[in-house]
Amino acid sequence: MLFQPRQFPRVSIAVEVKVHCGDEVFVARSQEIGAGGMALENVGRLSVAQPVKLSFTLSPGRELKLDAVVWWKRNHRVGIRFDLRDGNCRLIQQWVEEQIKLARTPPV
Repeated sequence: MLFQPRQFPRVSIAVEVKVHCGDEVFVARSQEIGAGGMALENVGRLSVAQPVKLSFTLSPGRELKLDAVVWWKRNHRVGIRFDLRDGNCRLIQQWVEEQIKLARTPPV
């Protein structure tokens, strides 16, 4: 089985994510994020192809709200795909690139 490389790089991140699905709102925990989506844990109640709205904070003062859809589901994890037309995806991509650059910079 061949896998295509991800279109967008991802980085690990553990933040609370408010998940809005229909009339229900609950808090999940992120595992990783990239400009195209994120992985969440302990969200067994979501179904593949279910539209959701997410709100979370990447860094202080940077709360983001995005429309998304549940893309995959395995055990108690789900993959969320962002609506790439949302301008917040560009902010996420910049943030991820900054994190990758910081990780590659040797300490002084």
